Amino acid sequence: MFTHNYAKPKYTDYFKFEHYSFPNLDKELAHLNDQMSDFAFTENQVSQMLFMVSLFADLNRRVCEEIFSDEELLKRLEGVDVVLVDVVWPCGIYMKSFLSKQKNTKVRGVVVATLASYPYMQQLAGSPVHPSYQPMPITGLSFNMSFLQRVSNTISYLIGNIFNYFMCSRPYHEIVDRYGLDPYMKSSIHEDVDLYLINTEFAVEFPYSLMPNIIPVGGLTARPAEPLEDDLESFMQGSGEYGVVVFSLGSNFTRITNSRPELVQVFIAALGRLPHKVLFHLQADPPENLPGNIKALPWLPLQDVLGHPKTRLLIYHGGNNGFLEAVYHGVPLVIMPLAGDQIDVSVRVESMGLGTTIDKTRLSADYIYQRVAETLQNPEYSERMKRASAIFKDRPMTAPDRAAFWIEHVIKHGGSYMRSPVHDLSFVQFQGRPDFMNELP
Repeated sequence: MFTHNYAKPKYTDYFKFEHYSFPNLDKELAHLNDQMSDFAFTENQVSQMLFMVSLFADLNRRVCEEIFSDEELLKRLEGVDVVLVDVVWPCGIYMKSFLSKQKNTKVRGVVVATLASYPYMQQLAGSPVHPSYQPMPITGLSFNMSFLQRVSNTISYLIGNIFNYFMCSRPYHEIVDRYGLDPYMKSSIHEDVDLYLINTEFAVEFPYSLMPNIIPVGGLTARPAEPLEDDLESFMQGSGEYGVVVFSLGSNFTRITNSRPELVQVFIAALGRLPHKVLFHLQADPPENLPGNIKALPWLPLQDVLGHPKTRLLIYHGGNNGFLEAVYHGVPLVIMPLAGDQIDVSVRVESMGLGTTIDKTRLSADYIYQRVAETLQNPEYSERMKRASAIFKDRPMTAPDRAAFWIEHVIKHGGSYMRSPVHDLSFVQFQGRPDFMNELP
């Protein structure tokens, strides 16, 4: 359904794409990305986040309605065995329920979470969520919390439930009514989900419990490095004993280098002091005063660069995929969290000694240089990251193979045998209160 990849042989050799028409979708997504970039440096982040959530929820709803109104598309999809959906865009599960009803047969449902820890998905799966030691998203907490932090974490958990209702459930009530789906889907979609895949790796995650229907597949995008093009390889080899530092804000946030030239200048001023070579992911035109040790590129083959033996450090925004890719390749990190769960990634990195963080509100050339130099000069960061990488790779299956195995498994056998008994318990029963309390008025 991603029309921008529709004609690429790299994808069409493996996938049959079905696309739908949604006028100006590219423009709306670009607008959302712009809002996200602005959000990173806004002063009133709470109101801006609520505004972005409302935009995103409204767009999700309208796209879902467009899909349901495309009868020919739904007809072509009647032969599918399984529907995979992102947990923050559950339209596919409603579509899966509709297709099962039309076919009078069971279509399997698999929910995927790209975040490392997503309590909403755990609740859908009937897996326990414990705010006493499991930090909630976007709190910046570790599992080792004080009393007041546990109180704050519990409040965040309750607010998160409200947030997820208005983001992932409420927008689809009209679709449930209009297309005759089971009314219970207005409150929860768990009965239509066989399996949950979560993008986490416990080698670099705070421990928490999971039901058997939640499969960790952290590192789905991580892979061995491929050879670099000649000019880039020459740059890497020319770094000598110092090696290369990589700077990238990812596909969504790199546009900040266009809208905030002062951000580019302060990082260039800091990184230009290093004896290392620097690869700088820069969407804007490079400044005229670019130091000789810095090579600016509009696009980086990040995995191939991370896997290069000359790479010493990644400076980036803290996205979960980039984090797991860096762990896979054993590259220590300096993180400047900008938005969302990136603050949580930075907390894990600092707590586990895998790198350091940069406070985006304190940016200066001296401050950035100090944080980067500290991480480069202390060998313990690299040693810990290499140990985490060794644990990460010491698995009988890669993350993509594990995900593929479990998807095929539920196609054949379903997921009902893994269903959590929590869904059959009242709140009092779930909390472990004596049975006689259920009879109290």
